[in-house]
Amino acid sequence: MIVSGVEGSSFLDYPGMLSCVLFTQGCNYDCFYCHNRSLIAHQNGSIGYQEIESFLKKRVGFLQAVVISGGEPTLHGELAQYFLLAKDLGFFTKLDTNGSRPKVLLELLEAGLLDYVALDVKAPWARYREIAGKGADPKNVQRCVSLLQEYQGTHPAFRWEVRTTLAPTLGEADLFEIATMLPEVNRWVLTFYRTPKDYRQKDEERINLPALGEREVVGLQERLLLLQPNLKRVR
Repeated sequence: MIVSGVEGSSFLDYPGMLSCVLFTQGCNYDCFYCHNRSLIAHQNGSIGYQEIESFLKKRVGFLQAVVISGGEPTLHGELAQYFLLAKDLGFFTKLDTNGSRPKVLLELLEAGLLDYVALDVKAPWARYREIAGKGADPKNVQRCVSLLQEYQGTHPAFRWEVRTTLAPTLGEADLFEIATMLPEVNRWVLTFYRTPKDYRQKDEERINLPALGEREVVGLQERLLLLQPNLKRVR
């Protein structure tokens, strides 16, 4: 697995736990507003398995959880090996994914390697490729939603959330469509948009368009909660 970076400690990435975050290299989406554009290209990482193993062993008793994010982690064949390492050391585990590879997600779930999953839902299904690029297939994301819902039904301790970035061109109607098209989820996190530092020149106009902000979302929150009662956090 190509690991390009590590965040040594975070209270933000695993709800209620102190975690570290491993960032994998390579992504099969191309969201115009991406904040990790340097991680999209498939290139060599700088941190090997033994270095990660040593890092985690030194943090047993300090950290509670290990998060693997990206890029898109499910593109890497060795992903299960890293989660197994984390579980063997006694850590809780969390996967951040764009939902593009439901087969990999199912394999990780069936192996008991995941305690938490954060699934990005970028847009209404009809607008998916417009927002996330030509490689984004909403049917795969829909399958992941179903897998997570089914798995939690038989594993009550398991948790998952949906995350949506309030990117430019996503409006109020889009939020209500997302809230309606999803089943009731454990947690729906709306992330406020920040203009990325790195972007494609052709996206300059789009990334500078206005996006829904806190004032607008607070005004919608009461109605959104009727559709998704676990909209607990807006950040």
